[in-house]
Amino acid sequence: MKLIDLNIDCLLRIFKYLSERELIILCEANNYLKAVIDQNIFYALTKDLLLCGHRNKPCVELRNPTQLSYLRRLQISRNWLKGVYVERHYYHHAQMFASKLWLESDALYITHANYLRKYRRAGPEALQRRYEEEISTPTLSDISDFVKKQDTIFAGRVCGTCFVKDAEDITEQQMHHAKEYLYCVDFVDDVYATSTDNCCKLWKRSKEFGLSHFDLFMRLEHSFKSMKLSDDGQWLYGGLYTDTGRKALRAIHVESGEELVLNSNTISIYDLKLKDYQVIFTANFDTTFRMFDRRTDRDVSIWEDPFDSSIYCLEYDGLYAVLCGAKHHSRVNLYDIRVPGKYIQLYFPGRNTGRQQYRTSPVYSLACDSQYMFVATDHNLRVFDFGTNYATERDYSDFLDSIR
Repeated sequence: MKLIDLNIDCLLRIFKYLSERELIILCEANNYLKAVIDQNIFYALTKDLLLCGHRNKPCVELRNPTQLSYLRRLQISRNWLKGVYVERHYYHHAQMFASKLWLESDALYITHANYLRKYRRAGPEALQRRYEEEISTPTLSDISDFVKKQDTIFAGRVCGTCFVKDAEDITEQQMHHAKEYLYCVDFVDDVYATSTDNCCKLWKRSKEFGLSHFDLFMRLEHSFKSMKLSDDGQWLYGGLYTDTGRKALRAIHVESGEELVLNSNTISIYDLKLKDYQVIFTANFDTTFRMFDRRTDRDVSIWEDPFDSSIYCLEYDGLYAVLCGAKHHSRVNLYDIRVPGKYIQLYFPGRNTGRQQYRTSPVYSLACDSQYMFVATDHNLRVFDFGTNYATERDYSDFLDSIR
């Protein structure tokens, strides 16, 4: 009698006495045994993994170009925790620029100067070297921020001009005075939000005779460095660039204009993400990453950067992992929101060669799926591949403890 002739209950009873390494050997030996082990053993082990977990289908799943087996998830997540990766550089540009990223399962969108480029994710590399599409308008001002939802892209330029591109056409409109510096944009359905160094405006998008037009319906005397509209479009959450009262996090009701000053003790917010309807993640000037809960009206958890650097940007996997881009050395911190007060791992990009090798760059934007992390720096895009089986281990999880 062969092992594969046994029913699944008997196989699982036998597998209880095997180590993980022995289970992996069985997976490599027989496809039937691989399917049984993957679905019945590795499935449960990988539910809540950082960046590779699959409980309740987190948003990181939507960015994966391929479906990962549960064994593969286990291996990749351990590489994230141990700092095992291969780093590659893409799209070098001599002029310094703060690029913005947007990642999807089949493409990466990245800004540079006055255009937005789409790079296809196909083939053995993380990205193709040549862009598939270049999106721009006659205005030559730099793109400071953009958002993509389904087939619609909303982008804002530093001069206050914004454009919308969808499947039908591309429309551009001057939304702020040219002397204002546009920080951020967002939209949900037909509600659009823009913010500059002078004010924040809310717009309604309407279409007539096939042409789009934006009508202003609310102006706020706030300068939001980062902001997000809730999924239902009822609330606008914004982080002030500066608030001397150390209450930089605000909530604005879109219909009534009611403003709530949220009790988060921070002077300046550089980036903001919504975990759900109640919980907000903020990246702060004061070297902290904070998790704010509206139900208790306070910061329920605060993580400090281990090297006292401001946090420039955030990325959330939809489950428990948060990546934070720091101000110096292009460093990225990995946090587990279930572990209070401590980082899980640090990722330091390799040094540039040539005349730029001693310069450091902030992380201007972050994007990730389960296998890749994309880091936008001054002069290029850094891509970390955690799916490798053979790479140098760069484990800084206990770095601070070792030097004390």
